[in-house]
Amino acid sequence: MARKNRTSLLVILLSLGVFASACSSSNDPATWAEAEADGNLQPNFINACTEANADGGEVQFTSDQARIYCECAFGEIVEYFGGEIKADSSLDDVANATIGRDFEAFKQLEKNLRKDPQTIPADVEAMLTACAQQVSGA
Repeated sequence: MARKNRTSLLVILLSLGVFASACSSSNDPATWAEAEADGNLQPNFINACTEANADGGEVQFTSDQARIYCECAFGEIVEYFGGEIKADSSLDDVANATIGRDFEAFKQLEKNLRKDPQTIPADVEAMLTACAQQVSGA
């Protein structure tokens, strides 16, 4: 993947990590539900991600395309790391989330990316790239 796309993926993952910890009533949430407790996790992530990727961002999307991409990215990240987006848009944790693909694994990934931004796992990178390709029609 091109360097600029990896940078965009990093921004997305770090944005979600920042919001997962900062927007929670707990400074160290243990679940997706705790991270989303104040109801701002998803909208804050979508807004930050959209700003990072629209009109002059690293990945060239229009504002509408960036919003669609960011909604896809949010959903994919949450589901990949053991969360569930309910019909009312609230988050919950899947009871039988796979070890290594749960909220703790997400927090570890975010921590690892802060230390070494080049360590985006191939499966996570592929998932986010698929969102970008879905939006761009590639």
